[in-house]
Amino acid sequence: MSANRDTLHLLLLTETQNDAESLVSLMRNSGSATRAHQITSLQDLNEQLQEKSWDMLIAQPKVGDIAYEDLMQLIRRLNKDLPVILIAEDVDPMIMEAAIKRGACTVVPQDESNLLVMVIQRELRHLRTRRELRTLEVRIREAEKRCQNLLENSRDAVAYIHDGMHVYANQAYLELFGYQSVEELEGMPIMDMVDGSAQQDFKAFLKAYQTDHLSNPELRTRGINGDGAAFPMLMAFSQATYADERCTQVLIRINADNSELEEKLREISSRDMMTGLYNKQHFIGNLEQAVDRAVLKGARGAVLYINIDHFGRIKSEVGISHADTVINEVASVLKKKANDQDVLARVGEDIFCCLRMGADAESALAFAEVIRDKVEHLLIDIGNRTVTATVSIGISLITENSSRPEDILQQSHHAADDVRKQEGHERGNGCYLYVPKDADEKKEAESLEKLLIDAIRGSSFRLMFQPMISLRGDEAEHYETLLRLKMPDGEELSAGEFLNSTEISDDVKRKIDRWVVLHTTKLLGEHRAKGHNTRMFINLSAASLADEALPGWIGVAMNAAKLPKGSVVFQFNEEDAGRMLKQAQVFSQALTERAIPCALSRFGCALNPMQTLKYMNVEYVKVDGSFTRDLGQNPDTQKHLKEMLEQLHEEDKKTIVPLVESATSVASLWQFGVHFIQGFYVQPPQASMTFDFHDDNDM
Repeated sequence: MSANRDTLHLLLLTETQNDAESLVSLMRNSGSATRAHQITSLQDLNEQLQEKSWDMLIAQPKVGDIAYEDLMQLIRRLNKDLPVILIAEDVDPMIMEAAIKRGACTVVPQDESNLLVMVIQRELRHLRTRRELRTLEVRIREAEKRCQNLLENSRDAVAYIHDGMHVYANQAYLELFGYQSVEELEGMPIMDMVDGSAQQDFKAFLKAYQTDHLSNPELRTRGINGDGAAFPMLMAFSQATYADERCTQVLIRINADNSELEEKLREISSRDMMTGLYNKQHFIGNLEQAVDRAVLKGARGAVLYINIDHFGRIKSEVGISHADTVINEVASVLKKKANDQDVLARVGEDIFCCLRMGADAESALAFAEVIRDKVEHLLIDIGNRTVTATVSIGISLITENSSRPEDILQQSHHAADDVRKQEGHERGNGCYLYVPKDADEKKEAESLEKLLIDAIRGSSFRLMFQPMISLRGDEAEHYETLLRLKMPDGEELSAGEFLNSTEISDDVKRKIDRWVVLHTTKLLGEHRAKGHNTRMFINLSAASLADEALPGWIGVAMNAAKLPKGSVVFQFNEEDAGRMLKQAQVFSQALTERAIPCALSRFGCALNPMQTLKYMNVEYVKVDGSFTRDLGQNPDTQKHLKEMLEQLHEEDKKTIVPLVESATSVASLWQFGVHFIQGFYVQPPQASMTFDFHDDNDM
């Protein structure tokens, strides 16, 4: 809730004053000290939202000429985290669905006062959680920066190790042991830093520490510097977390004096040398501070993303050296129009940013319009000619709802791009305020289904291949094929974003699955013809599990591609299998009878996953990626994963662990007996099957 957590700050939109008073009385009777304001117009709501911090808005669907859709649009426009609860005489499921899609929390019958109180209390708890999360994110960011600065500037050598391997070391540590960069140390045993004569004692100490976490975790021993000479050192060990993974901090104390340096360099390093404005790094630092003030103290502001239109054409017309003159002239306009409190920066070749605190939506738009107009009428002399330029300006608001500085910068970037989508501004030269997209877009779902149908017929689908490497010496190459849809705006959707959507028909999903099978088997056949012993995993949607004709069709497709049995594994997930148990059982049995293996993916999240597995005829089981994400930081998850893998291995299932993104996870997974690992640590998805499996045998 607001600054005083015992007081509920409530906005109300009701037909009568009596209705509003009844709601205030209801909340007070439920134990909440309530301060309320009855909205009289959209302008009134706009002023209230910009001047104060509110906890909730309770509204009737339509009061006079104000509809709840208008309220939701204004709240989105101002980027406010404000729960909205609608109360209506009759609650129709269709009306409730539409309201929730537009951003309302729910719709409550007007005469259900007890239900209304419970819903309000629930949404206030959710609001409090979100606010606390944003505050914690700010606190964590501050703490992480302080810790990182302390580490980097420490005169003592500090390193973090996991399972005896380095994952980080500060500059003092690198200099002490004669290394140039952290990358040289990553994956190297800390044992290599200790003199050979002292390694046995060090090994015994480390084993005792990892087992019992000794009360005096310090060891006097001898290290080896970059010249190979031994030196005495005191090593202090402590438990820590680095890059979200549990590890051990090692502090080495040596008498060394490393202090001196750079105040002037710091000022120079924060400036763009050509324009004299700040650079991107300095701007991001100030933006982080602004977001922190907004979240912690209720400050507000705006970021202007100023992009010179068609700068590539200007550069080609006037030349590279004279293009710098254009940039400097635009920068001069910005300097003249900005005040002393604004933070102006050049963040790209033709891109400037301005951070203005205290600005609301209207004043930020007005300021942007002044800049746009001045640049449009700017005459730039270059030799014996005069050139002009225009700018597109995107604006993103900084409010108490903001938590990630990079998101604000990205939003302003999107807003600048959206200038050209506005009527009359196809060539830029405009200003646009970022407004979060409306989630309720039925037309988007319909157009997405049409895009999918067109992709099946055309070439908008793209297949990607991600390797899986064996931890048990399997000589075959293993890949999983992943589907991407190219969107008109150049972005790509992953298969899960449309195959899991209830808005897309099962018929279209089945056609997509067949498209993937057909094209993947064809590419696999060509790849194997070159001498590769490759096995491919192909994902199937829930819709295909109910397709009785699919197993026979798959057999025909594999024969057409001249693929041997076992070279393709068909994969479906645990949730679909549990929901369609009979169909999944029949489907997996039908493929098994054709000597085509199956895999069960996203395994381990059901209440009783092994029970579901009993009904499935699958050879491979891929655990859910959430286990990997928690592997290095949650001992309970690690224990659960280990026990589950043991059960799977007892059932003779070959196990796959996805989302492996660091070397520190591999050692644990190898100890657990995992058959295959997959993830960005191995290789991100690629457009072709070019991974060198032989090179990776030593991983």
